Amino acid sequence: MLGILVFPRASEALVRTHIDARGSRIVAVDGGAEACLAAGIVPHVVVGDMDSVRPETLRACEARGARVERHPSAKRDTDAALALAHLEGCDAALFVGAGGGRPDHALGNLHLLATASLRWPARAVDQDAETWIVTSDRPLTLHLPQGTLLSAIPFDAIVEGITYEGLEYPLTDATMRAGDPYGLSNVAAASAQRIRVASGRLVVMRPLA
Repeated sequence: MLGILVFPRASEALVRTHIDARGSRIVAVDGGAEACLAAGIVPHVVVGDMDSVRPETLRACEARGARVERHPSAKRDTDAALALAHLEGCDAALFVGAGGGRPDHALGNLHLLATASLRWPARAVDQDAETWIVTSDRPLTLHLPQGTLLSAIPFDAIVEGITYEGLEYPLTDATMRAGDPYGLSNVAAASAQRIRVASGRLVVMRPLA
């Protein structure tokens, strides 16, 4: 089962494009419920302090069978971190709209994506980018058109054993360290692109804008 977090900055178009409600568990992070309902999708649960969602939207979600889990605004964990707990039992994680809005939220959500990658294949989709986390247990295979930009940035302090196939600038058993982003702006050169690592977490991003 695919576990999906829909974030407050997700658009209706983004939800329509990337979410198939069949066989998925959909968790709206606070105002993410707005985009879900606009796209005709009812989340299984809405989680948050409800500061970015309209009361009428919450009532509509509840009327259609969604559960609303309210939290105080003064709390340790972010709404997204609380929502992530609802993906227990899923096989993969998809974040929809996690990078929009405030840059501090976007960076925090990237950390949550990296946390999710320790348990599941993890991917995020936004209006301007698609992001994956590659780990030693979860190599990445893509089928992007030739010429597509693709960047790789270490999430952990050291990522070792990085190997690319199908990219214009290949790597074999390379090491990346935080603070030295030499993996930016690579280019797809073949019909299949493969990226694997021996240790650490590698952020792979496809810019869309």
